[in-house]
Amino acid sequence: MAAPAAPPSAVDIPMEYVESEKVLCFHGPLIYEAKILKCKRFNKNSPTPNKGPHYFVHYRGWKSTWDEWVHQDRILKWDEKNLAVQRKLMAEHRATTGKDRDDMERKHEREKRPLPAQQMSKEPLPKEANPPKEAKQSKREPRVKKAVKEEEGYGAELFNWNPPAKRKVEVKLVVPDVLKAFLVDDWEAVTRNGQLVPLPRQPCVDDLLMEFREVIWSMPASSSPSKRDENLSLFLIGIKTYFEQALGTHLLYRFERPQYADVLRRYAYGPDVPAEQVKTNSKLYGAEHLLRLLGKC
Repeated sequence: MAAPAAPPSAVDIPMEYVESEKVLCFHGPLIYEAKILKCKRFNKNSPTPNKGPHYFVHYRGWKSTWDEWVHQDRILKWDEKNLAVQRKLMAEHRATTGKDRDDMERKHEREKRPLPAQQMSKEPLPKEANPPKEAKQSKREPRVKKAVKEEEGYGAELFNWNPPAKRKVEVKLVVPDVLKAFLVDDWEAVTRNGQLVPLPRQPCVDDLLMEFREVIWSMPASSSPSKRDENLSLFLIGIKTYFEQALGTHLLYRFERPQYADVLRRYAYGPDVPAEQVKTNSKLYGAEHLLRLLGKC
């Protein structure tokens, strides 16, 4: 039986794109339109943790300060299939973050609308020659509500009463010094030594949150706060949602972004990934990146 063929080395990987070619490029969790400015193969002194074909790209609609060298794994061909993936990622990102560019554009349009002619005019309106006495005595109504007169049947105190504002609830997580030291070691391992966490991680973030839930439920009821089950479920859902959205934009170092794009392609949005086997960020990453999130709270 013949031995399986060895995977191609970085030197043997062919250059799939050319200069001035219009492509799609991963940047964080989204895909952007880009143009290739330079092509180069790096076997030493690579600008990314990976060796082999690299491309210096310019993102359409962004300043040249965002131009960067990217590995070939982050680039996709410009075709309908990959454009559909781009639109899907953008739609999911908008749905989960609650931000819609159309709403922002409508807001800017409202701000840019011209004011009425009377408001834009700097000249004062002409005064009447002999204004009636009632007109002199009348004043412009202030925007705040006036107290209702007693003879109207309402109490002024009751009318002017406002309900107390709801107090914003904040949760502060205290990170022990031991874990803070681990965060420093993690930063040095990635940024200085180029040591990336192998993915998918076991146990993953989902496993860690479920284990935390079991620990809390095992505590005596007398030492637990009221509505423990309800509050704990909401807390875990919030942490997981926050992690899903913050990972691609706030929790990755620069050298980890190519790995993130590759992981998304292999386990989430790649053409060969069945819908029932798609994995989210909380199933791909583990304790290291969860700790980074808690350190930012």
